[in-house]
Amino acid sequence: MRRVLLAERISDAKGERSESIESQDEKLRDRAGREGVVIVGTAVDLSVKGDVDMFDRPSLGQWLTAEGLEKWDEIWVSTQDRLSRDDIHFLAFVFKVLQWGKSVIILDDPQFNEQMHTPEGRLILHAKALGPAKELARIKARVKDSHERRRFTARWHGGYPPFGFRPVTRYENGKTATYLEQDPDMVAVLHEMRRQIIDGQSFLGVAKYLNDKGVLTARDRARMRKGKPVKSRGVEGAQEKWSETTVKKVLTSESTQGLKKHQRELIYGVDGEPVRVADPVFTDEEWESLQAAVARRLITKTRRVNKTSALYGVVFCGECGAKAVQKKSSRGEITYRYYVCGSFPKEERCKGSVRAEEVEEMLELDFLQRYAHERVTKRVWVPGTDNTRELQDLIKRIERLRLQHEAGDWEDDPDGYRARMNHYRQKRKELEAQPVTPGRWDEEDQGHTFLELWPTLDLEGKRKQLIDSGYRVLIGKGTFEITPEPETWPERKVRLIRLGHMTEE
Repeated sequence: MRRVLLAERISDAKGERSESIESQDEKLRDRAGREGVVIVGTAVDLSVKGDVDMFDRPSLGQWLTAEGLEKWDEIWVSTQDRLSRDDIHFLAFVFKVLQWGKSVIILDDPQFNEQMHTPEGRLILHAKALGPAKELARIKARVKDSHERRRFTARWHGGYPPFGFRPVTRYENGKTATYLEQDPDMVAVLHEMRRQIIDGQSFLGVAKYLNDKGVLTARDRARMRKGKPVKSRGVEGAQEKWSETTVKKVLTSESTQGLKKHQRELIYGVDGEPVRVADPVFTDEEWESLQAAVARRLITKTRRVNKTSALYGVVFCGECGAKAVQKKSSRGEITYRYYVCGSFPKEERCKGSVRAEEVEEMLELDFLQRYAHERVTKRVWVPGTDNTRELQDLIKRIERLRLQHEAGDWEDDPDGYRARMNHYRQKRKELEAQPVTPGRWDEEDQGHTFLELWPTLDLEGKRKQLIDSGYRVLIGKGTFEITPEPETWPERKVRLIRLGHMTEE
């Protein structure tokens, strides 16, 4: 009995006119029924382009392994391009089939299997393969031209949108066009991410928050909009995790502000301004303060580590200077906590430990003695008028335009070149004439003292407050000391003014 594998494929490439999966399946099964063969399986590859190697296809590839080859004798497709549109992949597959001693049946080409077995026939098959290959090239060219035409417009070019936005389809002149609009749920998440970074949270801490809340990444959201399951590390159904890198990328990309990018670079229109595809998520002031907070986060020396001791970043080993970690031990029903050297590897850790409760109680007492009646302040961003970055970007655009002109790219439009160059130069003069007032962080009184604030803080809040106040504790064998002495509020104010984080007013 002939064992037959049905192979069906459809591409989601725009411009490819192909029969549906349902139509392919109907034709193949009708033929199988008339010939009385046994169908051992159906390899259905949805949204798989014709230039993907058969061995790499999600469904068909499984039947081409050593184990899969034992289950079928013939592979059937409705047309040759359903097998492949790539002539090199196609011919390589033909030789593999001959090596395996199997057959290929193409419904609209009855002579195909016979031609495979002679040199003259294989030459004919090569000629036949050039047709689908050329059509694939035309499809790619049409798609590329379409992308090129839309690149400098407000239309969305495709792919998965940046986090914060979703695609919408509109009808223009009888045709569909895709644009982006804000997604309220994702916008709310972005504002929460900004709030946490402004408050001093780490990228890793924000990522942990998003993962705990089950927030989908932009890629997973795009997959679900297409009716596909979420996917992580090649495992379907597993939600993609946020990482420190992903959080930083989302919060620093101009795409969040609705600006269009190509190959990670902003796209500029004929007016020399960035192409905008959607409304910005943040106001200019919110965006500027977020970037300042991110930059400050990147150079800070004290990183937050989740699921660790309440005084991580405050307590250090008095012998080697490594950050101390919390260690627990139980005696009966009582659990004791200690701070010990946290150097890595564990074999190289210094000896000595101190009871965690003793350190925490002494630090709290010392902190309140120093700051109890001081006013609590909050760091707020005071926007400036620094256009240095915009000016540098404009100078780069002028240089790119000049190089394009020298390469002959503007030979057919000299007036357009002169108009754009004059626009750039005029814009540069305007920017150079503007005063530069850098944005800065300032301290804003919160209306209460540290004595009133302290009872309302959780462990993480107290840890951050101790770090901000300059506390550093060195532990030894059963002892500890606060060193250097934390600065007083007047000393701290002088330091903040010197660093530009606060004014003298």
